[in-house]
Amino acid sequence: MLKFKLHPLFIVFGIYFAFTGKVFSFIIYTLSATLHELGHYSASEKLGYKLNKIVLMPYGAIISGNVTDLRYKDECKVALAGPLVNFLVAVFFTAIWWVFPFTYAFTEEIVIANFSLAVINLLPCYPLDGGRFLLATLSLKLDRSVAVKIVKVLGVVFGLILLGLFVYSITIKINYTILFFAFFIFLGVTFNKGGEYVKIYQNLSFKPVSTPILVKEIAVQGNSQIKTLYPILNGEFYYKVAVVNGDKIAIICGEELYAMLSVSSPYETINCAIKKVHENS
Repeated sequence: MLKFKLHPLFIVFGIYFAFTGKVFSFIIYTLSATLHELGHYSASEKLGYKLNKIVLMPYGAIISGNVTDLRYKDECKVALAGPLVNFLVAVFFTAIWWVFPFTYAFTEEIVIANFSLAVINLLPCYPLDGGRFLLATLSLKLDRSVAVKIVKVLGVVFGLILLGLFVYSITIKINYTILFFAFFIFLGVTFNKGGEYVKIYQNLSFKPVSTPILVKEIAVQGNSQIKTLYPILNGEFYYKVAVVNGDKIAIICGEELYAMLSVSSPYETINCAIKKVHENS
Protein backbone atom coordinates (compact mmCIF):
# COMPACT_ATOMS: atom_id res chain seq x y z
CA MET A 1 0.00 0.00 0.00
CA LEU A 2 1.25 3.47 -0.87
CA LYS A 3 2.19 5.44 2.25
CA PHE A 4 2.37 9.21 2.60
CA LYS A 5 4.69 10.99 5.01
CA LEU A 6 5.30 14.67 5.76
CA HIS A 7 8.91 15.78 5.88
CA PRO A 8 9.75 18.18 8.77
CA LEU A 9 10.73 20.80 6.20
CA PHE A 10 7.30 20.48 4.63
CA ILE A 11 5.70 21.16 8.03
CA VAL A 12 7.96 24.21 8.51
CA PHE A 13 6.91 25.38 5.06
CA GLY A 14 3.25 25.00 6.08
CA ILE A 15 3.78 27.00 9.28
CA TYR A 16 5.41 29.75 7.24
CA PHE A 17 2.39 29.90 4.91
CA ALA A 18 0.05 29.96 7.92
CA PHE A 19 1.84 32.89 9.53
CA THR A 20 1.85 34.82 6.26
CA GLY A 21 -1.89 34.24 5.78
CA LYS A 22 -1.51 31.93 2.79
CA VAL A 23 -3.13 28.74 4.07
CA PHE A 24 -5.24 28.38 0.92
CA SER A 25 -2.10 28.62 -1.20
CA PHE A 26 -0.43 25.96 0.91
CA ILE A 27 -3.39 23.62 0.42
CA ILE A 28 -3.31 24.18 -3.34
CA TYR A 29 0.43 23.48 -3.51
CA THR A 30 0.03 20.38 -1.33
CA LEU A 31 -2.68 18.94 -3.59
CA SER A 32 -0.64 19.81 -6.68
CA ALA A 33 2.43 18.09 -5.22
CA THR A 34 0.32 15.03 -4.46
CA LEU A 35 -0.96 14.91 -8.06
CA HIS A 36 2.63 15.27 -9.17
CA GLU A 37 3.70 12.19 -7.21
CA LEU A 38 0.67 10.19 -8.31
CA GLY A 39 1.90 10.86 -11.85
CA HIS A 40 5.15 9.13 -10.93
CA TYR A 41 3.17 6.35 -9.28
CA SER A 42 1.04 5.72 -12.37
CA ALA A 43 4.00 5.77 -14.76
CA SER A 44 6.09 3.42 -12.62
CA GLU A 45 3.19 1.01 -12.17
CA LYS A 46 2.72 0.73 -15.94
CA LEU A 47 6.37 -0.24 -16.20
CA GLY A 48 5.95 -2.96 -13.60
CA TYR A 49 7.09 -0.98 -10.57
CA LYS A 50 5.38 0.86 -7.75
CA LEU A 51 6.23 3.42 -5.10
CA ASN A 52 6.49 2.26 -1.51
CA LYS A 53 6.30 5.66 0.07
CA ILE A 54 5.83 9.31 -0.87
CA VAL A 55 7.46 11.86 1.42
CA LEU A 56 5.96 15.29 0.74
CA MET A 57 8.56 18.05 0.52
CA PRO A 58 8.10 21.80 -0.10
CA TYR A 59 8.76 21.45 -3.84
CA GLY A 60 7.64 17.93 -4.56
CA ALA A 61 8.39 14.64 -2.86
CA ILE A 62 10.86 11.83 -2.43
CA ILE A 63 9.89 8.40 -3.67
CA SER A 64 11.34 5.24 -2.23
CA GLY A 65 11.59 1.54 -2.81
CA ASN A 66 14.15 -1.23 -3.07
CA VAL A 67 14.92 -2.36 -6.59
CA THR A 68 17.81 -1.53 -8.92
CA ASP A 69 17.02 -3.01 -12.34
CA LEU A 70 14.84 -0.21 -13.71
CA ARG A 71 16.26 0.69 -17.09
CA TYR A 72 17.49 4.24 -17.55
CA LYS A 73 15.06 4.97 -20.40
CA ASP A 74 12.16 3.90 -18.18
CA GLU A 75 13.64 5.94 -15.33
CA CYS A 76 13.44 8.98 -17.63
CA LYS A 77 9.76 8.28 -18.32
CA VAL A 78 8.95 7.99 -14.61
CA ALA A 79 10.86 11.18 -13.79
CA LEU A 80 9.02 13.22 -16.44
CA ALA A 81 5.57 11.87 -15.53
CA GLY A 82 5.19 14.08 -12.44
CA PRO A 83 5.91 17.43 -14.15
CA LEU A 84 3.75 16.32 -17.09
CA VAL A 85 0.74 15.86 -14.78
CA ASN A 86 1.25 19.35 -13.33
CA PHE A 87 1.60 20.83 -16.81
CA LEU A 88 -1.60 19.13 -18.01
CA VAL A 89 -3.52 20.38 -14.94
CA ALA A 90 -2.30 23.92 -15.60
CA VAL A 91 -3.27 23.72 -19.28
CA PHE A 92 -6.68 22.24 -18.41
CA PHE A 93 -7.66 25.08 -16.07
CA THR A 94 -6.22 27.69 -18.43
CA ALA A 95 -8.41 26.27 -21.22
CA ILE A 96 -11.45 26.52 -18.94
CA TRP A 97 -10.87 30.28 -18.70
CA TRP A 98 -11.68 30.61 -22.39
CA VAL A 99 -15.00 28.85 -21.95
CA PHE A 100 -15.92 30.12 -18.48
CA PRO A 101 -13.99 33.37 -17.85
CA PHE A 102 -15.54 33.81 -14.38
CA THR A 103 -13.54 30.78 -13.12
CA TYR A 104 -10.28 32.72 -13.51
CA ALA A 105 -10.52 34.24 -10.02
CA PHE A 106 -11.00 30.80 -8.43
CA THR A 107 -8.46 28.79 -10.42
CA GLU A 108 -5.61 31.22 -11.08
CA GLU A 109 -3.68 29.90 -8.08
CA ILE A 110 -4.12 26.31 -9.25
CA VAL A 111 -2.59 27.18 -12.62
CA ILE A 112 0.31 29.07 -11.03
CA ALA A 113 0.98 26.27 -8.53
CA ASN A 114 0.99 23.48 -11.10
CA PHE A 115 2.97 25.40 -13.70
CA SER A 116 5.51 26.40 -11.03
CA LEU A 117 5.88 22.83 -9.78
CA ALA A 118 6.34 21.57 -13.33
CA VAL A 119 9.04 24.15 -14.15
CA ILE A 120 10.86 23.89 -10.81
CA ASN A 121 10.92 20.10 -10.86
CA LEU A 122 12.41 20.12 -14.36
CA LEU A 123 15.51 21.97 -13.16
CA PRO A 124 18.55 19.70 -13.73
CA CYS A 125 19.16 19.52 -10.02
CA TYR A 126 19.10 16.35 -7.92
CA PRO A 127 16.75 15.20 -6.35
CA LEU A 128 14.28 17.14 -8.52
CA ASP A 129 12.81 15.30 -11.50
CA GLY A 130 15.02 17.22 -13.89
CA GLY A 131 18.00 15.94 -11.91
CA ARG A 132 16.67 12.39 -12.00
CA PHE A 133 16.13 12.68 -15.75
CA LEU A 134 19.66 14.03 -16.21
CA LEU A 135 21.06 11.27 -14.00
CA ALA A 136 19.34 8.56 -16.04
CA THR A 137 20.41 10.19 -19.33
CA LEU A 138 24.05 10.48 -18.22
CA SER A 139 23.94 6.88 -16.97
CA LEU A 140 23.24 5.76 -20.54
CA LYS A 141 26.70 7.05 -21.54
CA LEU A 142 28.72 7.10 -18.31
CA ASP A 143 29.28 4.87 -15.31
CA ARG A 144 26.41 5.32 -12.83
CA SER A 145 28.71 6.46 -10.00
CA VAL A 146 30.21 9.18 -12.24
CA ALA A 147 26.73 10.31 -13.32
CA VAL A 148 25.62 10.54 -9.68
CA LYS A 149 28.62 12.71 -8.80
CA ILE A 150 27.98 15.07 -11.72
CA VAL A 151 24.32 15.55 -10.86
CA LYS A 152 25.03 16.01 -7.14
CA VAL A 153 27.69 18.63 -7.91
CA LEU A 154 25.11 20.48 -10.01
CA GLY A 155 22.75 20.26 -7.03
CA VAL A 156 25.33 21.88 -4.75
CA VAL A 157 25.92 24.63 -7.32
CA PHE A 158 22.17 25.31 -7.59
CA GLY A 159 21.87 25.31 -3.80
CA LEU A 160 24.66 27.87 -3.45
CA ILE A 161 23.08 30.05 -6.15
CA LEU A 162 19.77 29.95 -4.26
CA LEU A 163 21.49 30.89 -1.00
CA GLY A 164 23.09 33.81 -2.82
CA LEU A 165 19.68 34.90 -4.13
CA PHE A 166 18.27 34.67 -0.60
CA VAL A 167 21.05 36.89 0.76
CA TYR A 168 20.38 39.36 -2.05
CA SER A 169 16.63 39.31 -1.27
CA ILE A 170 17.41 40.55 2.26
CA THR A 171 18.52 43.85 0.76
CA ILE A 172 15.23 44.23 -1.14
CA LYS A 173 12.40 42.09 0.29
CA ILE A 174 13.35 38.99 2.22
CA ASN A 175 12.15 35.79 0.56
CA TYR A 176 12.18 32.73 2.84
CA THR A 177 10.81 30.54 0.07
CA ILE A 178 14.18 30.70 -1.69
CA LEU A 179 15.89 29.70 1.56
CA PHE A 180 13.56 26.71 2.03
CA PHE A 181 14.19 25.66 -1.56
CA ALA A 182 17.97 25.85 -1.06
CA PHE A 183 17.75 23.65 2.06
CA PHE A 184 15.57 21.19 0.14
CA ILE A 185 18.24 20.88 -2.54
CA PHE A 186 21.03 20.42 0.00
CA LEU A 187 19.02 17.81 1.92
CA GLY A 188 18.30 15.91 -1.27
CA VAL A 189 21.93 15.93 -2.37
CA THR A 190 23.14 14.87 1.08
CA PHE A 191 20.63 12.25 2.22
CA ASN A 192 18.52 11.01 -0.68
CA LYS A 193 19.86 7.80 -2.26
CA GLY A 194 17.84 7.86 -5.42
CA GLY A 195 14.12 7.27 -5.10
CA GLU A 196 14.10 3.65 -6.21
CA TYR A 197 11.17 1.47 -7.15
CA VAL A 198 9.79 -1.84 -5.98
CA LYS A 199 8.84 -4.49 -8.51
CA ILE A 200 5.06 -4.99 -8.36
CA TYR A 201 5.23 -8.79 -8.30
CA GLN A 202 8.38 -9.01 -6.19
CA ASN A 203 6.71 -10.53 -3.14
CA LEU A 204 3.53 -11.86 -4.69
CA SER A 205 2.52 -15.41 -3.77
CA PHE A 206 -0.05 -17.63 -5.43
CA LYS A 207 -3.33 -18.14 -3.56
CA PRO A 208 -5.31 -21.28 -4.43
CA VAL A 209 -8.90 -20.75 -5.58
CA SER A 210 -11.20 -21.11 -2.56
CA THR A 211 -14.32 -19.40 -3.91
CA PRO A 212 -15.70 -19.11 -7.47
CA ILE A 213 -13.76 -16.61 -9.55
CA LEU A 214 -13.87 -15.59 -13.20
CA VAL A 215 -11.21 -16.98 -15.53
CA LYS A 216 -9.51 -14.60 -17.94
CA GLU A 217 -7.54 -15.94 -20.89
CA ILE A 218 -4.76 -13.94 -22.54
CA ALA A 219 -2.64 -14.72 -25.59
CA VAL A 220 0.86 -13.24 -25.84
CA GLN A 221 3.95 -13.79 -27.98
CA GLY A 222 6.68 -15.75 -26.24
CA ASN A 223 9.33 -13.19 -27.24
CA SER A 224 7.38 -10.35 -25.56
CA GLN A 225 8.84 -8.78 -22.44
CA ILE A 226 7.43 -9.70 -19.03
CA LYS A 227 6.37 -6.08 -18.44
CA THR A 228 3.77 -6.34 -21.23
CA LEU A 229 1.70 -8.45 -18.82
CA TYR A 230 1.73 -5.92 -15.97
CA PRO A 231 -1.10 -3.64 -17.18
CA ILE A 232 -3.27 -6.69 -17.89
CA LEU A 233 -2.89 -8.74 -14.71
CA ASN A 234 -4.67 -6.77 -11.99
CA GLY A 235 -5.52 -9.61 -9.62
CA GLU A 236 -9.27 -9.59 -10.21
CA PHE A 237 -9.37 -12.87 -12.17
CA TYR A 238 -7.81 -16.30 -12.38
CA TYR A 239 -5.47 -15.85 -15.34
CA LYS A 240 -4.55 -18.33 -18.03
CA VAL A 241 -1.84 -17.02 -20.36
CA ALA A 242 -1.39 -18.65 -23.76
CA VAL A 243 2.25 -18.16 -24.78
CA VAL A 244 2.43 -18.33 -28.58
CA ASN A 245 5.61 -19.38 -30.40
CA GLY A 246 4.83 -19.91 -34.06
CA ASP A 247 2.33 -22.77 -34.25
CA LYS A 248 3.07 -23.88 -30.68
CA ILE A 249 1.07 -22.68 -27.69
CA ALA A 250 1.99 -23.18 -24.04
CA ILE A 251 -0.52 -22.41 -21.28
CA ILE A 252 0.78 -21.02 -17.99
CA CYS A 253 -1.46 -20.22 -15.06
CA GLY A 254 -1.79 -20.44 -11.30
CA GLU A 255 1.38 -20.81 -9.24
CA GLU A 256 3.63 -21.08 -12.30
CA LEU A 257 2.41 -17.73 -13.64
CA TYR A 258 2.97 -15.86 -10.38
CA ALA A 259 6.35 -17.52 -9.88
CA MET A 260 7.36 -16.30 -13.33
CA LEU A 261 6.29 -12.74 -12.51
CA SER A 262 7.99 -12.67 -9.12
CA VAL A 263 11.44 -13.93 -10.11
CA SER A 264 11.86 -12.31 -13.52
CA SER A 265 13.06 -8.91 -14.63
CA PRO A 266 10.43 -6.84 -16.47
CA TYR A 267 12.75 -6.83 -19.49
CA GLU A 268 13.16 -10.60 -19.81
CA THR A 269 11.21 -12.38 -22.51
CA ILE A 270 8.33 -14.57 -21.38
CA ASN A 271 10.05 -17.61 -22.90
CA CYS A 272 13.20 -16.99 -20.83
CA ALA A 273 11.14 -16.43 -17.69
CA ILE A 274 9.27 -19.72 -18.14
CA LYS A 275 12.57 -21.54 -18.68
CA LYS A 276 13.98 -20.00 -15.49
CA VAL A 277 10.95 -21.10 -13.46
CA HIS A 278 11.23 -24.66 -14.79
CA GLU A 279 14.95 -24.77 -13.98
CA ASN A 280 14.32 -23.64 -10.41
CA SER A 281 11.42 -26.02 -9.80
